[in-house]
Amino acid sequence: MPIGAAQYSEPHPGIDVDWLILGPGWVLAPVLVAAGSAAAAALALSARRRRAVPRRSGVAAAAAAAGFGVPVVVGARFALEPGRGRSAVPIRPALVGAIAGVLGVLAAFTFSAGVSDAAANPARFGQTWQLDTFLGINGRDFGPASQVLRTVAADPDVTGVDDARVGGAQSGRVSIESFTYDPVVGKRVSVVLASGRMPAAPDEIVLAPVTARELHAVTGSTVRLTGGTVPQAVTVTGIGFVPTGPHNEYSDGAWLTPAGFDRIFRGAHFAFKFHLATVALRPGADVEAVAHRLTAKAKAIKGGENFAFTPEPPLSQVQMIRDVAVLPLALSAFLAVLAIGAVGHALSIAVRRRGHELAVLRALGLTRRQSRLVIGTQATLLAVIGLAFGIPLGVALGRSLWRGAADILPLAYYPPLALLALLLIGPLALVAANLLAAWPARRAARLRTAQILRTE
Repeated sequence: MPIGAAQYSEPHPGIDVDWLILGPGWVLAPVLVAAGSAAAAALALSARRRRAVPRRSGVAAAAAAAGFGVPVVVGARFALEPGRGRSAVPIRPALVGAIAGVLGVLAAFTFSAGVSDAAANPARFGQTWQLDTFLGINGRDFGPASQVLRTVAADPDVTGVDDARVGGAQSGRVSIESFTYDPVVGKRVSVVLASGRMPAAPDEIVLAPVTARELHAVTGSTVRLTGGTVPQAVTVTGIGFVPTGPHNEYSDGAWLTPAGFDRIFRGAHFAFKFHLATVALRPGADVEAVAHRLTAKAKAIKGGENFAFTPEPPLSQVQMIRDVAVLPLALSAFLAVLAIGAVGHALSIAVRRRGHELAVLRALGLTRRQSRLVIGTQATLLAVIGLAFGIPLGVALGRSLWRGAADILPLAYYPPLALLALLLIGPLALVAANLLAAWPARRAARLRTAQILRTE
């Protein structure tokens, strides 16, 4: 069942079963669950037989030393001391679940923030211009290209124009579409670089990320290119994105200076294979209106009727990253449910297995309200620990996942920040934990003290 990018290419969408994956998966899943259950049962039975001294919590001891009330101290013990025998409570699963829930939700929203940022900013894919035009092919322009570009550069809405000649060079078996970086009348189109700087000399070059990977090149490497009759050695000064051309994507190709282009393609059949221009506009400019105006200005020049300025089409990679954005959100929902289950189970079982402790405290004067506060403190402490560890780990994991996605696509990595999720995760986690504690706290307040003590 094709999802994501596959749905745009699959001619006959439908359902297909991969038994090589699903068959062993259906067998292994129950086996692993049964083995885990058996291991957990064995550990529980062995723990019941052991007479080890129960582990004490430093947090609970510190709360007692600081003079906090009995409900707070006991709640801290319930949250952090597992106990032993029949009073043992699954503390570690609750703590791990709380941390995993916060971590998963925040990681997913951090990753989603990266997706939203990339989808809203074409510059993340190196697209810093809004218009382009095709000027010529096989060494011949369709008209007075230089005059048209100077007229375009004089428009008040235009902030940059690059006069790009394009040629196909070779380095071994790797084809490299090479673009000249040649600003018109000093109006520069910014180039997004992952590292290094733009070329400044004829023997310097900037490689696109995929091309650099294919050549095993980094900033400072030397590569040999053949564009004309004599191979030329060039030094890589940076890694950056290039315009999408007839034979390349934004992530494969190279930038050269005009002199460097002439040096590499000296002796070639044509002065250029393609000739195009990219035009950057001021923020807030009406792209469609400027495109019509610049096209009209070109047609007003003798021989310029063949030039048309058109908006840059949306990149297919934007839709690809939007498609994968739902996957971490689905995982975060699962982890949130896992956290709710783990914390809720720990709260419920604490009342049942440690009822005798509450009964003793009730006999010594603990009120019903204070009994509720014990479970509320336990829930709040579990949530606070989940937040303390889950927030930094979630942000780090979300950014690491987004960096990995940025390297695969590729695109320019900017650390994402899910500010709204960061602001809301704390209050929501505390509210959820205390809602989970509501029913166990009610049971704790209604314990039949005399009956429990008589049974003990």
